[in-house]
Amino acid sequence: MIDAVVTGFAKSRALAEASLAPLMQMRRENLLRSIVCTTWDSPEIDAYADWIGAMDGVALARVAQPQATGTGNQRGVVYQVETLRAALALLPKDSAFTLKSRPDFVFDVDFLRRKLATVRDWSTAPARSVFGIAMPKPVLQRRIWIPWADTNQPFYYEDAVFLGATSDVAKLVTKLAPEDIATLGDENCGSFAHAVRYAKLFVKDYPLFQGYLKHYRYFASDFEYRRKLVSHVVNDGFFWHMLVAHAWILHSHFHVDAGAGGDLRFYSNTVNPGADWSKLETLRLANPYDHLEQWRAGTQPGKAYPSVQRFYGRIVDDAWQQAMFTQPLTDFPRTTLTQIVGNVAGCRDGRFREIESEFYAGLGNLHAVHGPKPAMAKAG
Repeated sequence: MIDAVVTGFAKSRALAEASLAPLMQMRRENLLRSIVCTTWDSPEIDAYADWIGAMDGVALARVAQPQATGTGNQRGVVYQVETLRAALALLPKDSAFTLKSRPDFVFDVDFLRRKLATVRDWSTAPARSVFGIAMPKPVLQRRIWIPWADTNQPFYYEDAVFLGATSDVAKLVTKLAPEDIATLGDENCGSFAHAVRYAKLFVKDYPLFQGYLKHYRYFASDFEYRRKLVSHVVNDGFFWHMLVAHAWILHSHFHVDAGAGGDLRFYSNTVNPGADWSKLETLRLANPYDHLEQWRAGTQPGKAYPSVQRFYGRIVDDAWQQAMFTQPLTDFPRTTLTQIVGNVAGCRDGRFREIESEFYAGLGNLHAVHGPKPAMAKAG
């Protein structure tokens, strides 16, 4: 049984209707069993909730808005986690798979149909061994579908929508620590909201990512800073161990697929400030859905370097990480890759302690000189 949960609220009825229509079609075709929408009980969204609640085949649950303070990013991550928690609690106990979406994300109905109909095929995980090396025991029972991920900013994945075994999706109800909320207080670390919910699943088995989360500010998503950052790290030995570990996690735990242009449309608030939300034709698509084929062409599967040398290593299908572990790479010796994989498999023994310390010391110096400045400092 596949159930859908839709969390949050949209700024226009037209957008939410466009978002829910493909899900309702899948329910009529018996590919979805139920559609549960969760949103806040705040009076300002009563009108939105009233017509959602009146839709045939859609269950609406209004939950108390959590007490969250701080910046928009700090509040937003709490809201995202809590709406997902509330939605999953409403699903039948025999729910096998869950599609998580939001009412400003629109599926092409044919793409969604294929993804739902073949869920047991694409969600099957590959063998745990690679190059004859046993990797850590899988964290997830099955692979989770996500539309995109980054190769050089580990765990920066799409979190507006995903589809996976319900027991695995439940693990994305992230336990946030005070230091996680503090990181999101940096205006340039908004992407941490994506990374933290995925990375926390894997840091126990892959402790070389603990420092990554701790020092996430060094990986800030400021474009000019990333010009300096990527050229600094791309030939660093410890960074390549992180990249290969992350590529393996992507390959073994996630199914990345954004389809073709127009199959997925995401109208986020951040790219539509001041928009007239009643006119969908005027809204801008979020990245990478606006230039999908350009991102796909830049990946160059079969090669290791082209994707990670981009300032943002966006990938929109499985080809890059799949090639890394299933075919020779034309720009990366197999012997070197095998050595890195072996080190990743044994990374819990502390073997990276010295080179990891040197790596973050160098990043700290880079960030001190070239890091993005707070908005107030920029304005001054």
